[in-house]
Amino acid sequence: MKINGTRDQTKDEDMCIADSGATHTILKSKRYFCELKPTKGTIDTISGPTDIIEGVGKANLVLPNGTKLLIENALFSPKSRTVDNEKYLHIMNENHILEKLPMLHSGLHYTHINVPQAHMAIKEKCCDHGIFNLWHDRLGHPGSTMMKRIIENTHGHPLKDQKIPQTDKIHQCSSCSLGKLITRPSPLKVENESPMFLERIQGDICGPIHPPCGPFRYFMVLIDASSRWSHVSLLSTRNVAFAKFLAQIIKLRAHFPDYTVKRVRLDNAGEFTSHAFNDYCMSIGIVVEHPVAHVHTQNGLAESLIKRLQLIARPLIFKTKLPVSIWGHAILHAGSLIRVRPSANHKYSPLQLVSGQEPNISHFRTFGCAVYVPIAPPQRTKMGPQRRLGIYVGYETASIIRYLEPLTGDVFTTRFADCHFNETIFPALGGEKKNQENDVSWCEPSLLYQDPRTRQCET
Repeated sequence: MKINGTRDQTKDEDMCIADSGATHTILKSKRYFCELKPTKGTIDTISGPTDIIEGVGKANLVLPNGTKLLIENALFSPKSRTVDNEKYLHIMNENHILEKLPMLHSGLHYTHINVPQAHMAIKEKCCDHGIFNLWHDRLGHPGSTMMKRIIENTHGHPLKDQKIPQTDKIHQCSSCSLGKLITRPSPLKVENESPMFLERIQGDICGPIHPPCGPFRYFMVLIDASSRWSHVSLLSTRNVAFAKFLAQIIKLRAHFPDYTVKRVRLDNAGEFTSHAFNDYCMSIGIVVEHPVAHVHTQNGLAESLIKRLQLIARPLIFKTKLPVSIWGHAILHAGSLIRVRPSANHKYSPLQLVSGQEPNISHFRTFGCAVYVPIAPPQRTKMGPQRRLGIYVGYETASIIRYLEPLTGDVFTTRFADCHFNETIFPALGGEKKNQENDVSWCEPSLLYQDPRTRQCET
């Protein structure tokens, strides 16, 4: 039986010509095809050749009385049409009438067809658990839902078009169990608030943290209420928070001249309530807001960001063989990871909302893993090793990484392209036999000159 189909606007089925005399079955809708190969082709009609064929494949049809047809090499043509009685064509099985097809004024018989109702099993390519666990470590131990959202909105990884296993089928990460304790939140009280980018920035300080990470005992966060873009900086004392805040405001005004910071919401700590701070904000047109004392929910975005940073940083530390005093590096790396994670209010990550481009995460590596970095030319010999062992603790940019010298704990930077990573090995500071509670020295000029250690750090 040869069929040329068009859509019947009054029913959820199509009218088809059963005896058109065509050499192939021509269908207008893709929904009948169980296999369809896109292809271009022409057919001969009474008015000459016409180029309306866009595919060929295998189709399933159901006639009004339930007769099912499987048609090989059916043609797909979304541009096909029919023209508009009551003689019938009978389709019979021995003496039993299966279908009764009415006739049009043109003398052609037609019927209505529909899609077979069937339960189909679709085979999807599941991701390898080893690769999934590797990227779970690289991305800072996100949950399965967040993992799916990051994979959908980034590139540079092999998980893009693969099925992510369900939570109950994923091997439980011991670092997540040790580092995360999540209390389910209450329903949001403010749902309709949607400020413009940089219209309101919220900030807070976390600390003091023991043991200190070199000279640092605090970290400060700033977060944009619109895009959830965030910035994290380490502090040796709360007194330098004002200077760090002003530096970040100046940086934002330089990078985003079309957007102005209109309001900042900070806690009632003395470093944010001083006359110097208020006078500066007033001079550049920024309104300073302070929440009611002891009502932390009014600065909830900043409080929540601090909690998220800790939820990421703790598993990062527990996955390694580094001391807890490494928390400064883990917090900075967690801040970088949060910027590529979609938030609850947006489908896309803060970095994508700000830059307008899908983030490339191909340079992500597991925090604390072994990295072999090039030896500087003055220390290299012709026949000696060309690289030495380091401990990866994050990145400055996509092309520059930070690493620790295992024996001294000093921090250095090097080019990503020149490094070799082994993400199955996690070296310890000073070697395996040395006490892991040694402090991290942070002897890196690009960090220390911004916040030198003073006597105030001890108070």
